[in-house]
Amino acid sequence: MSREPDEYDLIMLGSGFGSKFLAWTFAEQGRRVATIECKYLGGACPNIACLPSKNIIHSAKVASYFRRGQEFGITTDGFTVNMSTVRDRKRRMVSADVEIHRNKYAQSGGELIIGSGRFAGPGTIEVILPDGKTRRLHGANVVISTGTRARLDPIPGLAESRPLTHVEALELDEVPKHLIVIGGGYVGLELSQAMRRFGSDVTVIDRNDRLAHHEDDDVTEGIHTLFKDEGIEVILNARIQRISGKSGDHVQVVFGDGGRQKTIEGTHLLVASGRTPNTENIGLELAGVELTRDGYVKVNERLETTAPGVWAVGDVTGGPMFTHISFDDFRVIRDNLRFQRLPR
Repeated sequence: MSREPDEYDLIMLGSGFGSKFLAWTFAEQGRRVATIECKYLGGACPNIACLPSKNIIHSAKVASYFRRGQEFGITTDGFTVNMSTVRDRKRRMVSADVEIHRNKYAQSGGELIIGSGRFAGPGTIEVILPDGKTRRLHGANVVISTGTRARLDPIPGLAESRPLTHVEALELDEVPKHLIVIGGGYVGLELSQAMRRFGSDVTVIDRNDRLAHHEDDDVTEGIHTLFKDEGIEVILNARIQRISGKSGDHVQVVFGDGGRQKTIEGTHLLVASGRTPNTENIGLELAGVELTRDGYVKVNERLETTAPGVWAVGDVTGGPMFTHISFDDFRVIRDNLRFQRLPR
């Protein structure tokens, strides 16, 4: 480990949608830029979220057309779904997209560092590299872009059941016989419909009185009708009490429904009931970065944190968790940094 940290104009802790555009933009302008990424180059969207899920959903749509072939005058007796092939198609797309990102970093002139980064002090990042060695970097500005992950609520037996999140669901190599989905938001709904179209029995359990409860009534009514038509069971106003078994084998979910206790059994369990920020164990307290009550990075309207020269972008700020929001965050920070006139 070098005694003095390497100096940069701009350091990205994470390579998500907003931060990668910041890195490419300022590197192409001749600034010294470093991006630190521990696992998913390019962020969640090309690796484990937007694009891979749409790839799986498209395969499921093709399967649904086969299953409904007689409606179109096509005989499709005896077709099967090979989930290993579905998964491999998705993996090829992800690999190609990641390679595009890797090339873009090289072309922009910014440095890409694969490793696990955390603050070691104000403006200083310590990175543990894959070979175990350590580097220290210091940035005139640092952007936090560590994102979020699926939340596991403190339900007795949930963690022990080793449930699927969206990450593992996109890696399935078999069609679940009966998939139980906890959560009626867009992640749970997308995967519920896809797995049903592949051939699974699917049950969705939600604590609210309607699916996608933040949406307008006509939207949720349409989803309910569609799910009923496709044979997806929906259980609303449910309070899960405990879970037993192991996902992938046999799981049992006990829940309260209208004052009565009920039980449902399945082979696989998918948790899609919310997100939690990736803000633990990255040394934010050493940098003077404060968090909100929910654990997200506290930012102002300029996306500045409580630490001078430290910014945050994307899901980790607690805003709407969509790619276009992160791109808007990129534009906000870009314009503020341009106004600052970063030293060359």
